[in-house]
Amino acid sequence: MDNVIARCAAAGKTNKVEGSLVKCEVKLESGEWISPDSCKTFYINEDAQFPDITYEIKTNLPGPYEWSWHITWTGLACKQSTGHKRFKQDAGPLPAFVKRGSFKSDSKKWKADLGGVFGGTLTVKVKAGGTTFARTTFIRGKNPGKEKVQAYLDANWKDKHDLALIKKIFQQESHYRQFYSDEQPLVSHDNGYGIGQVTNPRPSYADAWNWKEHVKTVMNKFLPEKRRLARNHFEKIGCGTLYTQEQYDNETAAFYNGARRFYESWDAKTKTLQENTTLICDPNSNSSWKKADYPDETAKELLKENVKSKSAGYCYTKHIIAEQGGF
Repeated sequence: MDNVIARCAAAGKTNKVEGSLVKCEVKLESGEWISPDSCKTFYINEDAQFPDITYEIKTNLPGPYEWSWHITWTGLACKQSTGHKRFKQDAGPLPAFVKRGSFKSDSKKWKADLGGVFGGTLTVKVKAGGTTFARTTFIRGKNPGKEKVQAYLDANWKDKHDLALIKKIFQQESHYRQFYSDEQPLVSHDNGYGIGQVTNPRPSYADAWNWKEHVKTVMNKFLPEKRRLARNHFEKIGCGTLYTQEQYDNETAAFYNGARRFYESWDAKTKTLQENTTLICDPNSNSSWKKADYPDETAKELLKENVKSKSAGYCYTKHIIAEQGGF
């Protein structure tokens, strides 16, 4: 019969979100745990290193012991401003991230090794004879900060144009934060995760919790794909290779946001790329309205009238340039 040692709705305040609850229920069928403490929170540090945690049971039963663990986390959306409750994404949250492992050992202790850097709710179980031990702990993360992320970029990638572009994108997307104020990964309303707000393809568990793996995914997969889409766009509109590095960066940034409503258009008469001047940008978001539909109204007036707008890669790039300068 289960012996319920503790059941609580808020087992100590383990995050900084006002009014949030941390649920923890510990069930020990028999025996004792020497470490760690029940419902304790551990932190992935600023260098993306998994915490040092030793799980140890107290028992006179002989080994071998059957150890198993699983860690899980579901990424609900959060606001950009800190200290708010999370909420369900527009299309609903993605399926939970889950990792599991098991092994046999003659030791009554185990230094946690999950084969990677993951966060969430970590449950460890040990079977000794007919007795099962279970312990629940929480893994949270600490933000690396702008200097660490930029140093990591500079040490591992050499293309100066890619570096200049992605640094401004990271500032725009997350202000170089991997984690929200509840110390869990940033998640946008459309399921964008982490520093670079990667959405599609869905980030891996490691991409969500390990900022270095996240940056690798952005630089090795996500950004090159946006570069390719920008080149394809130029080819499609008749520009070919007649574009400057600045125009290439502008369009790449637009595609990073989704590139609905492009940054540049092709002027067939002058055979030059021209900035898209057909849109009115929402100053508070990356959305826009077509000037042709509202020739005599300003963004402020359209917002006041609650006129529906559409996401625009053009406005995303415009905001970056306005706030941080050109690429």
